[in-house]
Amino acid sequence: MTVKTAIIGFLLVLLLYFLYVVVTAVFLFPKAEKKENRPIKHVSAYMGEKEATVDRVLLLEDGYESGLARMRMIQEAEHSIDIAYYAFGKGKSTELIIGALIEAADRGVKVRILLDGISHGLRGQLSSARYALASHENIELRYYETVKPFKPWTWHNRLHDKIIIVDGKLGIIGGRNIADKYLASKPPRNFVYDRDVLIFNAKEEKDSVIVEMKDYLNELWNHPYTSDVFSDLSKRQTEKGKRERDALVNQYSLALRTETDFVKPVVDWSKATTPTKKVSFIHNPIERFNKYPFVWRSLLDIAANANRSVFIQSPYIVPADALKEYVPKKMDSKADWTILTNSTASTPNVIAFSGYLALRDSIVETGARLYEYSKPYSVHGKSVVYDQRLSAVGSFNLDSRSAFLNTESMVVIDSEAFAAQLTGAIESKISNSTLVADNKKYIETPEDQKKEESFFKATFLNALSKITVYLNRFI
Repeated sequence: MTVKTAIIGFLLVLLLYFLYVVVTAVFLFPKAEKKENRPIKHVSAYMGEKEATVDRVLLLEDGYESGLARMRMIQEAEHSIDIAYYAFGKGKSTELIIGALIEAADRGVKVRILLDGISHGLRGQLSSARYALASHENIELRYYETVKPFKPWTWHNRLHDKIIIVDGKLGIIGGRNIADKYLASKPPRNFVYDRDVLIFNAKEEKDSVIVEMKDYLNELWNHPYTSDVFSDLSKRQTEKGKRERDALVNQYSLALRTETDFVKPVVDWSKATTPTKKVSFIHNPIERFNKYPFVWRSLLDIAANANRSVFIQSPYIVPADALKEYVPKKMDSKADWTILTNSTASTPNVIAFSGYLALRDSIVETGARLYEYSKPYSVHGKSVVYDQRLSAVGSFNLDSRSAFLNTESMVVIDSEAFAAQLTGAIESKISNSTLVADNKKYIETPEDQKKEESFFKATFLNALSKITVYLNRFI
């Protein structure tokens, strides 16, 4: 066999594999959604009757402060730390948080870390960190839905939650992963403005929403889609893990000795948090293929009962036909809708944004005020405020991937005080945004805004939108 023949044969195999992936993971991917056994709650179910419930909340709008909150939680842990994240990204904040997790495990805290099996991020600079974590007797590391080369339809089934729970007392849920791009005090070039909410259950009461969140994490942890890929480390991997573990702990200890602010947060949870009337937890089913869009339906049903206002922020908005099918027939038109998303200039996700461009007319036709963030970096928070009372914060983007494919979770908070804080946070981003549509009409973009946008990027995104409009159920 000649070299030329071997190369042709190899390229032919690659082509056949590519066709196999496209056919089985796109064209033959089931479109019919599965039925959901859980009933969709009426809006009244999210509203509390008491003046205050056991859960207090803290809006984590600033990325650095959000990192400080996570660090303080880990440092205070006495029994358990449960983590479910889409990814751990590179950066000093990640290394210090991993060091703090190892130090917590050293003092006897049981740590469980569940990451997405494809996008987990423990590669490159963090490749040794996976062994540092997995080789510790008090730390378990698992992946949700690892890569299966000959089952490409499973690649769509991604874990997109961002949850950390400590001792049944403290929990954080939102849009941030662990990385400098979310948590650094000095924003890197790829920094994103994101949003989390901390939940404080001071007396570790059993009727706290944190109990529901941990039950969900337990279900993910023990699910057949989750793999304990580090249960049998080799001697070399164990030794590599110990060296990396020592290095991370030494780095964390040095930061403590040199009074690095990130590892010495001082937080009084009782004073920092806001009381609530009720906090509820909602999540998507844990299934492959098209799942019933439980979170999407729940958010829509609350919106259908809004009388005054609906404020929405989402980094990606792709109103595909599949999403529209679940819009209630009796959507109340009395509420004023305000929507904030990224612009051509700010978006870091060209595929998702091209899907938005292809379907932006349908958003305009709703009559909502549509804003596009137009300043440096990008917005990544996922939130809704209804009638200045109910607030939803979590990992859910307004697109088909979050509705039908990913694991996603949100908390719905009944608190007028928190709703006011969240509305203020969204409005602060709106003040740095451009109003592109209102009352079913587009608004001419100012010339100075046009100059800020990359002509090449805008042209490319518009061209790409002509293609992605046919694939919006995967965006």
